[in-house]
Amino acid sequence: MDKSSFLKSQLEEGLREHEVMRDHTTMHVGGVADFYFEAKTTDDIIKAVDAALEIQIPYVILGIGSNVIFSDFGFPGLVIRNLTSNTAFMMEKSQVIVDSGVILQKLILDCVSHSLAGLEFMFGIPGTVGGAIYGDAGANGQAIGDYVKSVTLLVPGEDGEKSKVEQYPAEWFEFSYRKTKLKAMAGYNKPVILSVKIQLAQSRQEEIMRRLNVWKNKRMNNYPTGFSAGSFFKNPVPAGFESMPTGRKNMPQLPKERTAGYMLEKSGAKKLHQGGARVSAKHANFIINTEDAKADDIRKLAEQMRDSVRNKFDITLEEEVEYVGQW
Repeated sequence: MDKSSFLKSQLEEGLREHEVMRDHTTMHVGGVADFYFEAKTTDDIIKAVDAALEIQIPYVILGIGSNVIFSDFGFPGLVIRNLTSNTAFMMEKSQVIVDSGVILQKLILDCVSHSLAGLEFMFGIPGTVGGAIYGDAGANGQAIGDYVKSVTLLVPGEDGEKSKVEQYPAEWFEFSYRKTKLKAMAGYNKPVILSVKIQLAQSRQEEIMRRLNVWKNKRMNNYPTGFSAGSFFKNPVPAGFESMPTGRKNMPQLPKERTAGYMLEKSGAKKLHQGGARVSAKHANFIINTEDAKADDIRKLAEQMRDSVRNKFDITLEEEVEYVGQW
């Protein structure tokens, strides 16, 4: 049985072949993935991962497709679109257990309806819960890792063994600024985030909504619209930050002059463009796909942006987004 026939026998409905990834990413770039599967339950994810391992092809998990750039040459394996959607509140503990495929914005609004506070600072950040945990997403010195109690992972099997579902405490992830132990793992076929237990705090709905609207207005006023992957580069970390002890490293609130966006603007990055991609005129840390840009345009433009900051500030910016596929 060939790979296509095997995957069809295991995954049936939801599996597609030769899927164009530009249709599944917020940047709207990317070539063809060999296989694409929409997983609506955690059991679907487990089946898909085990099937990919069985026929020895790489797999990658995809949320809404923000913070990721697929190559023009596509992905030589199985893209698993995470559409899991369960949420369970434990009001006596002010906690929520949420599937990794839940959209961040939906989770935050559900928390508001239950008078649970903590995640308002993430309102407007595009992505799913799993993607946010994977990259320790956040804003203005706060990050989702601060609120994680534990995470349920699917650990891929080795040497023909089935994958295992295991729970890990937050400490296992070694949350740091836009970085986790999981994100730092090389290659594909990584453990998969299935669900997350998050610790919140009870508060009055009116107060939560007030804070949420502050963050919402800030993002609307400062961040551009259009086809983008979100903030492209990380802020440069302060001296000594990476040498801090292993464990939760809270990124301090940086002065404006130390942010990637400021440095990019002062280095003239807003004038840069490549093919159908250009740096946003509103915020220099955003690349916008304006005219059917290719993934190669995005990556070349990112290198120009990095060079502009290196030449002016002697600082090398590091991508917040991830490049996926064959480059």
